[in-house]
Amino acid sequence: MELVFPGSRDKHYLDVYEESASGEVIIDGKRFNFNSVKFERSFLTEFYARNHLFEGYEDIISRNVEKKIENKRSLVMGILNATPDSFFSGSRIEGREIIDKMIDMKPDIIDIGGESTRPGSTEVDPEIEFERMKWAIEYIKSVSGIPVSLDSRHFNTVSRAMEYGIDYINDISGFSDQRMIDLAVNSNVKCVVMHMRGNPQNMGNYTHYDNLYFQVNQYFYEKANEMIKRGIKPENIIIDPGIGFSKDFRGNMDILKSPWSFFIGFDTLFGTSRKGFIGKVTGSGIEDRLGGTIATSVYLNRNGVDILRVHDVRQNRDAINMYSYIEDC
Repeated sequence: MELVFPGSRDKHYLDVYEESASGEVIIDGKRFNFNSVKFERSFLTEFYARNHLFEGYEDIISRNVEKKIENKRSLVMGILNATPDSFFSGSRIEGREIIDKMIDMKPDIIDIGGESTRPGSTEVDPEIEFERMKWAIEYIKSVSGIPVSLDSRHFNTVSRAMEYGIDYINDISGFSDQRMIDLAVNSNVKCVVMHMRGNPQNMGNYTHYDNLYFQVNQYFYEKANEMIKRGIKPENIIIDPGIGFSKDFRGNMDILKSPWSFFIGFDTLFGTSRKGFIGKVTGSGIEDRLGGTIATSVYLNRNGVDILRVHDVRQNRDAINMYSYIEDC
């Protein structure tokens, strides 16, 4: 597949990879000619048409790429976990107290999960997962108008949760189950498509990339193209490059440093909150990584990411607002 996306060194240029037998860039055993060209929307539109990508939406998606380069307003998604073993204990809910606290912080979205997907975690039976989350979804919907995101990779869990009016499906497996795509089409919900190789148990074995930006974006191009063909609207597709999922420290930092390289015409979501790469830089444990998380949130907001998934909503939002005020005053 030929590929184009905003360059990691300069977001106002496009990195272009065109497959060629004589090219010098080798990715997954294939040879590519590489060029960096000044950003022009017409170039993107023509590229999509030539490669039969996003048919019927070429102009809309190329316009979205151009628009997102200058975006500076991130939504804040608050994390709640109806699990006994999620890696940050402060997000675990056993009763209404933590949910009420989250609602009081007024996140733009609340993301609730019933299965820990930290590195090395084992899969949870969908029935158990659903029962863990059911009461919390019902409660949030009954007391607030905040959109609810369901963090699940299981079709049976998501299909049962639909009757409670969830607004987002956040699937770490990237909608690999085709039934999940059909479900999203029929319900017209937002779809968070994450990149991950393997699964949470073994993803640490798949952290090598010949070219991380190319290979992650190749996955998103193929998946978004498939979802659009199946009937999902481009505005309902949100891509998450999967920091901490089948990425080593260097891979995580490359993604974080150049978020605009994943601005391929769809909204983006980044989840950095309290993750291990922050501890590697700061030397802090999970409970003490708020400062490092805030730094990433300010940077990602400044560089156009659409949604930031965090445990500490108020602190991250306050930092973003303060930085934005200083910059604009």
